[in-house]
Amino acid sequence: MAKIHNITEHKKVDRVSYNSEILLYRSYDLIKSFFDEDLYEMKYIKEISPLIAKRFESSHLSENQCGIVHLDIWYDNLSVNDENEITIFDFDNCGNGPFILDVGYFCKQLFFIETNKQEYELKVQSFLNGYRKIRALSDREIELIPDAGASIFIFYLGVQAKRFDWSNIFFTENYLKMFVGRIKDWNDYYQKGDKRLS
Repeated sequence: MAKIHNITEHKKVDRVSYNSEILLYRSYDLIKSFFDEDLYEMKYIKEISPLIAKRFESSHLSENQCGIVHLDIWYDNLSVNDENEITIFDFDNCGNGPFILDVGYFCKQLFFIETNKQEYELKVQSFLNGYRKIRALSDREIELIPDAGASIFIFYLGVQAKRFDWSNIFFTENYLKMFVGRIKDWNDYYQKGDKRLS
């Protein structure tokens, strides 16, 4: 991931530029055509979105912290051959934005794959250390990881709403509860207690 970010630093592709409007507000607008805004989960998304947007705005990420982002890097979207060469695929949501979006999404995926949070802490630290051997992460970027992970998950709810064609029967109120529950668990993990990424 860090190697890709080094290569794509300062570059842009003729695709979407990810910001709070796209990731949070437009996604909410897409979701609300499927779910009642009085649902707790919808209220939760609406409540946290401006808080996340404000933290991203106030972070003032520099230009070298932005470029082309993949937005879906995790183990299901890569393969490793016998020579330990990694091939990343599934560039459906590739676009322009802060690199911390990719980092946050990967950490959030790891958070739910690894149910033992002590193991998660070891693995996320190993990932971040490996990333930083190739590309620096500022303190501001590290602080944004929880918000980056949450914003990508909100974005993916919007993607599911946008692509809804009556064949994805999983896109139900129960699914919304499960998905937003994951966002809340992630946020609670980093907002309560002494959990900090470093």
